[in-house]
Amino acid sequence: MDELNTNPENGMNINPESAPQTPAGPLDPQTFAPQAQPSVLEPQAFAPQAQAFVPQGAAKTAGPLPPFTAQEIRSFRHKAEVPIYTAMVIFNIFVIVFAFVAAILAFFDVGPLTGTTGAMINQLILGIPAEAAAHVEILVILVGLPVVLLFAVYLYYAQYRANAIRITEKNFPEIYEVVEDYARRLGMKRVPKVYLTQENGVMNAFATFILRRQYIVLMTDLFEVAYLEHHDLTSIKFIIGHEMTHIRLKHATFSYTMSILFAEYIPILSTALSRAREYSCDRVAQHLVGVSGVEPMLALIVGKHLYKKVDIEDYVKHCHETRGFFVFLVNMLSTHPIMPKRIQALLKDHGSGRLFF
Repeated sequence: MDELNTNPENGMNINPESAPQTPAGPLDPQTFAPQAQPSVLEPQAFAPQAQAFVPQGAAKTAGPLPPFTAQEIRSFRHKAEVPIYTAMVIFNIFVIVFAFVAAILAFFDVGPLTGTTGAMINQLILGIPAEAAAHVEILVILVGLPVVLLFAVYLYYAQYRANAIRITEKNFPEIYEVVEDYARRLGMKRVPKVYLTQENGVMNAFATFILRRQYIVLMTDLFEVAYLEHHDLTSIKFIIGHEMTHIRLKHATFSYTMSILFAEYIPILSTALSRAREYSCDRVAQHLVGVSGVEPMLALIVGKHLYKKVDIEDYVKHCHETRGFFVFLVNMLSTHPIMPKRIQALLKDHGSGRLFF
């Protein structure tokens, strides 16, 4: 489940977490326009009052834009995302196999889940009395956890179906057209459902799932000011594009979640994967919409009413001053890149953002 915020899963952190990614861009013609010279891609060369942002190598075509090829999608991914995910899947499989084999051996009173070791596992890992049968508890977890997770996501989905408005051909039709178009360009078999709901001032958006389908939730505070006050449909497009990319890259699926379920407890590795996912989705959204995507990030920093007032060039200049050990630590432990790194990655319309340094 991803989002925009550093909150809900896989979002834009527009999360941080998702938050959506929840999570999670003004993206109007006043954004940055990279030139042919490499130096223009440096944040210092950012020209917020210049022409519209055009991704590197983008071809101007009349009529509807063609779908992205599989090769293009791969090129937009953060270079570290697949390797980290692969390592976490391997670790996850190892944990499951080890736990299952050890639990079976324990029925014959051998293996690490018996005696003193089993008692320690009960107390320190499972949080149950030392005299309990660790192997029975572990088998219950291995079998029951997917069922509990599935029940939880369907209950979560029911909550939004019952308390949100679905965007359709008649409710916000211009947004529905965007979702349809992006689904086509991303090569998605289904157009995901998008729900709009009020969350008491929370600025967030995220993509999440039920068993075989995914959907997107937009919070009204993130939506209404851009939609009504600033008439900034481009920012909303960037947010939607980011969340739809979580679906396209299969970040928001039941199988993806299960494939790294236990590996998510590895602190540094799990947060690094989450940050890589956010970078990947930012890059695809950037090319989907044809804008830098900086303004939606600014809305997360200064709020929905003031993001249009920020001097982007001045902010980018001061991004270079946001450094040091504790800043590094904050970024390393976060599920979403800290804003200076995220915005600097957006100003370069290609390549991968910095995960650590």
